[in-house]
Amino acid sequence: MFSPKMQDYVFGLLSFICSLKGLSCTLWTMKVEDQVNGTLGQNVILPCFFTHPKQNAYTGDITVKWMQDKKIEPIFQCKFHNKTNGQDSNCIEQSLSERHLLQGNHRKGDISLRINNLQFTDASQYTCRVELDYDKFNKHTTLNVNAPAQILSLYLDLDVVKCIARGNPLPQIKWTSSSGPLKNIPFKTDPRKYIVNSSVPFSDQAVYTCQVVNSLGQDQKAFPPNHPNCLSLSVVTGILACLLLLGLIAVILDVVKRRKNAQRVMLQDMGVQRVQTSVYQDNKTVYANINICPVGRETRQVGVYSTGSLREGRKKEMIPGAPKIRPPRPPGPPPDIDKK
Repeated sequence: MFSPKMQDYVFGLLSFICSLKGLSCTLWTMKVEDQVNGTLGQNVILPCFFTHPKQNAYTGDITVKWMQDKKIEPIFQCKFHNKTNGQDSNCIEQSLSERHLLQGNHRKGDISLRINNLQFTDASQYTCRVELDYDKFNKHTTLNVNAPAQILSLYLDLDVVKCIARGNPLPQIKWTSSSGPLKNIPFKTDPRKYIVNSSVPFSDQAVYTCQVVNSLGQDQKAFPPNHPNCLSLSVVTGILACLLLLGLIAVILDVVKRRKNAQRVMLQDMGVQRVQTSVYQDNKTVYANINICPVGRETRQVGVYSTGSLREGRKKEMIPGAPKIRPPRPPGPPPDIDKK
């Protein structure tokens, strides 16, 4: 089997010869990307487009296969019948994983593969292959899985603080303590697993911060995680929340106090009005009880005029034909006089 570059050269040469002789030569063609970049946890498409030598006359089965690296079994496989450009049935999928799906329209020679939820284990070389009843053809493409720097764990291992991070490109590790940056700290890498790790001596008098950085992002964590320095932001936030709550309570209490004072003043005003009304009614009662001589009788008062009955030992003398003499009216509202 020729290499992909040699295949392109041979097919190009045959196509040139056919054009010189005026022949209609349909050859194998397949277009793929040399490198495809994907991101960890997202989806990616590996493009693959093909034509075959009997493009307009072939009526047999066409089998599509996607192979990963050196695995014997394909990660995706499907088969369809009749002409490539005809009205044939759908491509019957034979995939071992739900993450691998056919993305393109196979009737038009588009057999691109979609990989969902990328993992680092997906990074490898892939082969797009088309098999006819009498021949087969394939090309290779390489998938890279990129990821921003991320700290997987930060913990105490015996007498050292250990930081393990992951990312692609491999991240760099920077250490700082509560006394300042720590320089010349060694680290180890595992490119196959996209992991880097590093350790620093531990002291219970210090706080250590591990920071990892690559071209796609950065991450950092502190050890011990419950140190006051690590909680400073949350403490300040809690204090501000408490002050805000206390201010709100003070405003509410002030409003309640003002309302109570207003109600107290209103009740006092109402009490004054009631007292004034009562005094007026008492005066009215006193004046209403003053005895007045009946109408039609003329009397002459010998003694001093009294609001009650005549004092004991005093007598009134009736003078016939004398004009009616009324006692002086006391101050206040006029008394009620019964009309007969």
